[in-house]
Amino acid sequence: MADSPDEATSERQPLASILEWHFLSTVNIRRRLDLLKWLMPAGLLLLVVVYEAGPSRWILRNLGDLYHFLGQVLIYGTVGPILAFKLLDFFSRWLEECETSELQAQVLARAREQAQINHRLNDDTLQALFAAGALIAALESDPATSPEALTQLHGAQQAIQQTIQKLHAHLGMRIN
Repeated sequence: MADSPDEATSERQPLASILEWHFLSTVNIRRRLDLLKWLMPAGLLLLVVVYEAGPSRWILRNLGDLYHFLGQVLIYGTVGPILAFKLLDFFSRWLEECETSELQAQVLARAREQAQINHRLNDDTLQALFAAGALIAALESDPATSPEALTQLHGAQQAIQQTIQKLHAHLGMRIN
């Protein structure tokens, strides 16, 4: 569950981007299919008209019925299967792209979530170290603290300060 409204919004962003991508890809594929619905019949009609107006008549007149029949079987028997193959290949590539894109979106969403968790952990760690340093400083200023304890507290405070500096350097933050 999200701790704040900002975290709830950031958790929904990867889902929103996946849904947006899916919607855009669906719109894109529908556009392509609408185009194919018109281009394939138009292309077949053009092929039939060109073949029947030119080579088909020439084959029938010069080579006879047998070659005319074989020419038609060859032309019409190959164009349909080739178009079916191209259409199925198109769908296969589209499905592969969808699967790859969905996987990439999931990986990106996980990476963003992990980055948010790391950021929260780093903030919590820094806050705990600052609190421990402040507590040590308060104990050092207490007049009832023995000199041996002061030496140990001072060493602990230096170790915490060095750890804070290393963590800041690792995270690329400025120390004020």
